[in-house]
Amino acid sequence: MKKVWIVGYGAIGPVHAKALEYVNEAALYAICDINESKRKLCRETYPVIEYDDFDRMLTDEAIDSVHICTPHYLHFEMVKKALAAGKDVVVEKPVTMTKAQFAELKKLQGAEKICMVLQNRLNPSVQKMKELVQSGELGAVKAAKGILTWHRDKAYYESDAWRGKWATEGGGVLINQAVHTLDYFSYLLGDVASVRANMFNYSLEDVIEVEDTFTARLNLENGVKALFFATNAYAETSAPYFEILFEKGNARYMDGQLWVNQQLAAEDTAPVLGKAYWGSGHNGLLKRYYDEHQYFSISDIENTMETMFAMYESAGNGGSTVLTGC
Repeated sequence: MKKVWIVGYGAIGPVHAKALEYVNEAALYAICDINESKRKLCRETYPVIEYDDFDRMLTDEAIDSVHICTPHYLHFEMVKKALAAGKDVVVEKPVTMTKAQFAELKKLQGAEKICMVLQNRLNPSVQKMKELVQSGELGAVKAAKGILTWHRDKAYYESDAWRGKWATEGGGVLINQAVHTLDYFSYLLGDVASVRANMFNYSLEDVIEVEDTFTARLNLENGVKALFFATNAYAETSAPYFEILFEKGNARYMDGQLWVNQQLAAEDTAPVLGKAYWGSGHNGLLKRYYDEHQYFSISDIENTMETMFAMYESAGNGGSTVLTGC
């Protein structure tokens, strides 16, 4: 039985704690957060050991596995320290904020053992889409599009000082909210080879430094042309939409259901541990990791990260074509 430590008990830490209840071979052992009220929230539900210092907690030899659920700017250094301390590592997105950090991470000893949290890959509808692509039953893929329309307001960004800043969040809607939608392209259809992208701030110019809206054209290595659109400037937060156009029809993923040629083909029915629009994959991802010893590694998510960095580079250079790759 592996003893798990969650560092960061803000928005996503409690989701990890709840998901561990579905796991047989691991259990929550310790919590680390600099905010005492957040530690209190955890201990009211779970009998945990508490720490308020990451480095001190790393010296606890009883801890087997570290779940990094902290703000973006802390991920890279915490991953490095946890690996150096010989701990297993589960890390929320994004594992790094920059292309240079990601290149360095890939060279670290033990990096391939990191479990990357891109849990929406395991949603039944996404798995069914992958089967359709691999089987070829609907013919070749002709095109694809991913759309995310969410709502983030001034209060959201003011709730935590790290949000909305390049130095601490690393970007806006793309790196934070829409990375899961972006991930579907690489995971389902194959590597992205190049991008052209633009970013905008339509609704929060006086609040955040980063983008609230991102558009892109993705050119896949197999020749498929795809479109991507994401915004935090919508009036409400809607479930992501992803569509694949095949020679013999289409597959449309929306509202947690997959429709293939207008027929319901799959539905995401697992318990939703966080907000409904997050999906429901954390419990499956952690059970898969601890009980079945399967996980998404740094190699598995490499093209998604490279594509994201290329999109920011392209948008920063007026929409120029940028090749993926570190």
